[in-house]
Amino acid sequence: MKNICLVTHKIKRGDGQGRVNYEIIRAARAYGYQVTVLASECVEEVAQDTGVEWVKIPVDPWISQLLRNQVFAWRSARWLRHHGDRFDLVHANGFITWYPAHINSVHFVHGAWLHSPHSGSVLTGGFKGMYQKSFSLLNAILEKRAFRQADTVVSVSPLVVDELRSIGVPNHKIVMIPNGVDTDEYHPGCGLRSELNIAAEVPLAIFSGDLRSKRKNLETVLAALQEASDWHLLVLGRTEGSAYPALADALGLSRRVHFLGFRRDTAELMRTADVLVFPSRYDPCTLVVAEALSSGVPVITAQSVGAAFQVPEGGGWVLDDPEDGKGIALILRNLAAYDKKQRDDIRARARAAALDYTWSETTKAYLELYERSINSPSRSGAMDMRG
Repeated sequence: MKNICLVTHKIKRGDGQGRVNYEIIRAARAYGYQVTVLASECVEEVAQDTGVEWVKIPVDPWISQLLRNQVFAWRSARWLRHHGDRFDLVHANGFITWYPAHINSVHFVHGAWLHSPHSGSVLTGGFKGMYQKSFSLLNAILEKRAFRQADTVVSVSPLVVDELRSIGVPNHKIVMIPNGVDTDEYHPGCGLRSELNIAAEVPLAIFSGDLRSKRKNLETVLAALQEASDWHLLVLGRTEGSAYPALADALGLSRRVHFLGFRRDTAELMRTADVLVFPSRYDPCTLVVAEALSSGVPVITAQSVGAAFQVPEGGGWVLDDPEDGKGIALILRNLAAYDKKQRDDIRARARAAALDYTWSETTKAYLELYERSINSPSRSGAMDMRG
């Protein structure tokens, strides 16, 4: 039986990177692999699988993310130095451990974000801005090391492919495997309008993302809503420490913008909406775009979002500029004027596009990559402890 080790901070369905690795583990177990997971958190159904060994990497939640990541990297590497020779393959996610991996999946390119005009050091000033810039700078250096050590670097979108090339990762190392979506969980149908007290005829958009960061760009969506005055907006994400509820109130939008906090019923809420609005300033390959499409919900996004390539012609809109609030408002006004046939058509196109990005397709590609890597006569990766 082949034995693989997967290194990630979390294994959980409600986390982007955590969901990807959750699906990979399930598929690997079904294929017959023995799986060891190095993570700080692991969903119970995975941890209790007899074919999975969860090695908990404890990290103090009260220290900064910069320090947490380094503690995790050091502790996971220490464990792997003692046990790494047990594995046929080690699969890491970005710079997450000081131990070299055979395969490294890239969910965020810090080197690209560091040079973005929208990076944290630009969006915020003072100590927080300095911390964000230092965080990105350190990770930009360390991720290059991790990618150099790996035999294969997995990109989750065409955007990330271009970014990996821009920081010097050679073409022959790069493989693109897009993230997937559970098309059974996220499907068209009735939503939760009655529970939310939103009438069926009210145009309704949805936004989902980290509300403590400006990277997801909710402020541009709120600005667009001022011009698209018939529209209501559902906002999913924790509001603790977020300035957006106060901003919505200051803009006179508090009656039309509904902050729902963290929710577990995201699939039901997604199919409640008429459109997902997600003009993130940088997002390598968010899951929310495919989840909306799979729900039969068209998407408004931007070229700065890696998942924009999943949006089909006639099933959504991809803006050149994520700051184009007027463009978003125009799309919303036009969409509100669609007749039933036009709405049904755009929903059908959205759903059809998502069927090309199922988790089964994603995990099949990963398992094929695992087999190629394990059987390759010229591997380096985890056996090479040099920088």
